[in-house]
Amino acid sequence: MEKSCEVQSAETWLAYMPEGVTPPRKNGELNFQEPWESRSFGMAIALYDQKHYTSWDDFRTRLVEEIGEWESAESKDAEAWNYYDHWMAALERLVVETGMIDQKDIDVRTEEFLSGERESF
Repeated sequence: MEKSCEVQSAETWLAYMPEGVTPPRKNGELNFQEPWESRSFGMAIALYDQKHYTSWDDFRTRLVEEIGEWESAESKDAEAWNYYDHWMAALERLVVETGMIDQKDIDVRTEEFLSGERESF
C-alpha cells in the first residue's frame, strides 16, 4: 500500500516514492545527465513548494503512471529508458490537468525552442 505524503523538502520526498520510481543516483547523489533533467526536477519541486498543487501525491501518482505505461508498452524495447523523460511527462500532465498551462501553449513553446525562435523561458 502506498503512503500518502506531504513533503516539506526535496530531500524528504524521496522517502515517499515507490520502489522502482526513485530518481537515478550516482555515489548517493541525484544523477542528471543533461541540464534539462535537473531543471525539470527543480520545476516539480518549486511548483509544489509554491503551492501550485496541493499534495506531492499529485505529482507522484502521475510519475508512477507514466513509468507503468512505459513498462507495459510493447514498444518499450525500441525506446531507450530515461527516467527524466517520464518525470517530464508526469510534470507536463500535472500542469495541464491542473490548469496551470494549456497543452497548446506547451506545444507552441516546444516548437519555438526546437526551431531556435526561443532560447529562454
